[in-house]
Amino acid sequence: MDHLEKLRRAELRVKQIKKFYKHLRIFVIANILLLIFKFRAYDFFAEQGITDEGFFQWLDWNIIGTPVIWGIVLGVHAFHVFVMKSKPIKEYTPKFLKNWEERQLQKFMNEEENIKD
Repeated sequence: MDHLEKLRRAELRVKQIKKFYKHLRIFVIANILLLIFKFRAYDFFAEQGITDEGFFQWLDWNIIGTPVIWGIVLGVHAFHVFVMKSKPIKEYTPKFLKNWEERQLQKFMNEEENIKD
């Protein structure tokens, strides 16, 4: 691997890490805003005379569900960036699939040559 290729890979890795930290910042800010909304929503609905416990449970589940699901996605993103080192999924393709792809490419190239002849 030459110097330019190493530099390109390092730049790509830094770019992926920066994207993760941007994602993390957005996650934290959005969830803080969501908590503020939750407390204000409770107060607002209580002032309006809404006392339906089912409604407040629904509100809880919707407000709690967002950070949980988003947190799982953030965890997968962190795993990809820090554990898998942001390698493209294509690099993890099993050898038998790579061989199959190469055989198919060769087959279609041969078919093209036979059509032109």
